Amino acid sequence: MLLRPWRSGAFRIQALALLVASLAIAAVVLLRGELEQRFAQRTAEAIGGDLILEGSQPASEQQIALLGDRPRSAISRFSTVLVRDDTFVLVSVKAVDDGYPLFGQVQVSDRRFGDGVAVDHGPPPGQVWLAGTALDRLGQQPGEFVTVGERALLVSKVLVREPDQGAGFYSMNPRLMMNLADVDSTGVLGPGTRVRHELRIAAPGDQLAPLEAALRPTLAVNQEIDSREDAGLRSMGPLRQLTLWGQLAVMMVVLLCGGAIYLAAGVRGAEQAGRCAVMKTFGASRRRILTQVLGRELLALLPSLLLGLALAALSFALLRQWLGEELSWRPPWHTWLLLALAPVVIWGGFALPRLWRLAHLPARAVLGDRPEAPSARAGLNLVGALAAPVLVAMMLSGSLADLGQLLALMVAVAVGLPLLLWAPLRLADRAGQRWPLSARLALRRLSRRPLTTLPMLAAMVLALSIMSLATQVGQQLLADWRDRLPDDAPNYFVLNLFDQDLDDFRAWLDRHHARVPGFYPVVRGRLTAINGEPVRRAVTKEEQQEDQGQRALNRDLSLTEAERLPDSNRTLEGRWVGDRPGQVSVESELAEALDLTVGDTLTFTAQAGDLQATVVGLREVDWESFEPNFYFMFSPGTLDGQSRYWLTSFYLDEDQAGELADLVRRFPQITLLDVNALLDQAQGLIAQASRAALALAALLLAASILVLAAAWLAAGQQRRRDEALLRVLGARSALLRRVAVLEQLLLLGGAALFAHLLHLAALVPLGIKLFDGDMPLSAWILLPWAVVLPLLALEALRPRGRDAPLARLAG
Repeated sequence: MLLRPWRSGAFRIQALALLVASLAIAAVVLLRGELEQRFAQRTAEAIGGDLILEGSQPASEQQIALLGDRPRSAISRFSTVLVRDDTFVLVSVKAVDDGYPLFGQVQVSDRRFGDGVAVDHGPPPGQVWLAGTALDRLGQQPGEFVTVGERALLVSKVLVREPDQGAGFYSMNPRLMMNLADVDSTGVLGPGTRVRHELRIAAPGDQLAPLEAALRPTLAVNQEIDSREDAGLRSMGPLRQLTLWGQLAVMMVVLLCGGAIYLAAGVRGAEQAGRCAVMKTFGASRRRILTQVLGRELLALLPSLLLGLALAALSFALLRQWLGEELSWRPPWHTWLLLALAPVVIWGGFALPRLWRLAHLPARAVLGDRPEAPSARAGLNLVGALAAPVLVAMMLSGSLADLGQLLALMVAVAVGLPLLLWAPLRLADRAGQRWPLSARLALRRLSRRPLTTLPMLAAMVLALSIMSLATQVGQQLLADWRDRLPDDAPNYFVLNLFDQDLDDFRAWLDRHHARVPGFYPVVRGRLTAINGEPVRRAVTKEEQQEDQGQRALNRDLSLTEAERLPDSNRTLEGRWVGDRPGQVSVESELAEALDLTVGDTLTFTAQAGDLQATVVGLREVDWESFEPNFYFMFSPGTLDGQSRYWLTSFYLDEDQAGELADLVRRFPQITLLDVNALLDQAQGLIAQASRAALALAALLLAASILVLAAAWLAAGQQRRRDEALLRVLGARSALLRRVAVLEQLLLLGGAALFAHLLHLAALVPLGIKLFDGDMPLSAWILLPWAVVLPLLALEALRPRGRDAPLARLAG
């Protein structure tokens, strides 16, 4: 009894649609949960812990007592001078206890430029680990002693990479790691010494918020709390784009699979109508009819639901190999329950109203030889179709706040698209009165059944437009991420390069074939006046509360000048600076925080005196580009006469890393920053996001093809009846072929044209949401014709009296 429904092609379309919906929804939700957990851990690793209590004094006993038995690590950060013979080197010290690191591993080596070995602890007492640049400046090798304050400590390892190195990216000094127990014996921390004490705490999952709430009332004036939720890694472009694309993709999959179920349910209802009429003729109650029809239908669909969940679970298990790391998230049982209910809700919303009406089928329908299901009430269908995505969104997100705009867009498309298609269909029907016979017959087949044609045409338009949009968005995301972080992105930054060394430094880079984006002169200056008024009067109290504005007002800034706009910048308002001195381009977010506009005059105080410039443009800056970026960029000549040094970045192949020792020896005054750790972190993020984007695009393509198959099947039965009637009236095979091809040309061609319009309309909101307003036209908009033309060719070659290949595949 449960196998009988599987003989129906319409039922198999429903089952396949539910399988795809179950797989897609589960895959997207599980993938999103896994990625969020991964990036939460990666953020915690980058800052050193889930929660960090930081201050100029160590944590109090009361604060430590609140932590209980949670894993934690105490760290002290300060600067000091290393001494070896007559050589002195200023270093940034990280003194760690036995709990370090809470996340990740430290990479060390036995020799300079040797292979790194991962360890899960810091240096033991009596030893220090030195970064390679410090060894180069001291002229030392591992195994020798270096003096820290009043004590000589053994340099036992070369410090290659720290898991929390991202947190210290802007530390300009070479790095040293030592044991916290040795700090007192060195005597470097006296009264008034500038030192930052950190207590890093592991608080996974839901433990973070309660712990932070408990600690905040105990904070001293000199203490603050930082957490993984506040870190900037979560706002990185690829993760933000992937999250939005994942939310949009799951809603589109729901809509497409719902459309396939709706069309297949119409055919399935017609198949079940005769059986229901016979049951009613013999006195079966409405309850019994619903039990027999709907109960058996739902039970027969269970294998598809279970198979979809099983495939999703299998895909989730393969994430370890696919993403390259061990799984870090175990979905709770209620997540699996919601994932199992989601496709049932979709079936109930799109198919149940049509099948429910079978119980109202009059018995005389059998006597009249019209065993077709009556049309479901339009209102009931609409409510079911709109309620299903809303319920699924509520189950998967917990609220509608995050997906409100997407759901509103889906409602507008679901309601408005059939209404928009109604007018062109009526106009075509009137204009076709003078067409040849075959064209008139093809057009009348479509126009005389608007309740069947319009939903089918709308489903095809959605399927074709989403197919082209998914492909374009997927390709655009990958291209955007590749452009943002190419394989030869700068992996070293250089500061404190002076004019007299610039030519020799360029020559060294040329000899080693290093890629250099550019050289920037840097002058340290502070913004002191806007339009002649001191900044503390020119900026209101509310504006000063903006974090970015506060940073600009309360510290020295790096000012630079350049002849051309950097590749990682884009002018939003005004223009780029010209050749005349006295012009400045300002980063747009800072300009908004300080209420700056084009034409304002800015005054800066620098070491060699004040300088003035007029704002000629506002720039958008990609701070994730791994290239030098600045808030203020001046026209050439504006900074003449000021004390300056040069800043640059370059890419050096990993095989040539050993040559950096020669660079440091040649230019001992430079500060060389190795950002390979941050680069690897960002590239890993982009690689995982790219794979996820490809998976989402593949699911959308599968759902789109499924809708096209359901639409073809939905029209197949009536098409065969029309051909049989024309044969009775004397129509020949040549006329039948022309009518069939023209009908499909009108249907599929019209769907492709409207899909282009929907694609164009969607470029604006998608561009704003995903690409900061930039999503240009692409050749992928023509993808619907790559699907339509083969289908038309198959229809033209199909022998009359037999169904088309796609329908045979579905049936």
